[in-house]
Amino acid sequence: MHDEKEILISQFIDNELNLDEKIEFVQEVRQSEDFTSEALEMLEQEKLLEKAYNTPAPSLPKAKQKPKVIKVSFANTASLTALAASLLLVVKVFFLTPETMPDNKELHRFVLHMPGAENVSVAGSFSAWQNIKMQQAGGSGYWQVSLPLSEGEHTYSFIVDGKEQMADPTVSARQMDDFGGENSILKVGDKV
Repeated sequence: MHDEKEILISQFIDNELNLDEKIEFVQEVRQSEDFTSEALEMLEQEKLLEKAYNTPAPSLPKAKQKPKVIKVSFANTASLTALAASLLLVVKVFFLTPETMPDNKELHRFVLHMPGAENVSVAGSFSAWQNIKMQQAGGSGYWQVSLPLSEGEHTYSFIVDGKEQMADPTVSARQMDDFGGENSILKVGDKV
């Protein structure tokens, strides 16, 4: 019976009892003076153990740090200079060099008569098929834009009101595209 009491007291201290078992424990403590004194002794022992485990760890002295001394030598300076020059060269070559544009570009004027249109664009191999907006020429119904084109053969189409694609009606050279439509063919310069 003595071992059972110790186990019950230990479970109460460690909060391992459910509510019914806690009620039974309190009733037992109130009825038996031996049980009460044993429970109080174990609680005092728990306080001592908790105090022993909760003492702060001793502080360690801080290590003294010596200041770092960087020796400046010709080799270090030369290495850093070479590294900086290399980085500047890489930045200049890859980030600051403008795209080289061939000098042999010709200005070509695209014109379309489309009086009822809200907007007209031209797209072609020269613009990676990105739409380039055309400007209305007065109130005459003509739309136009002038673009620098490199020598060679270019294919293009007009896009009317953002949805209708059509070949240039003034150019007879045409080819079918992969979507069932027609593109106009324009030859610029001597290279074809």
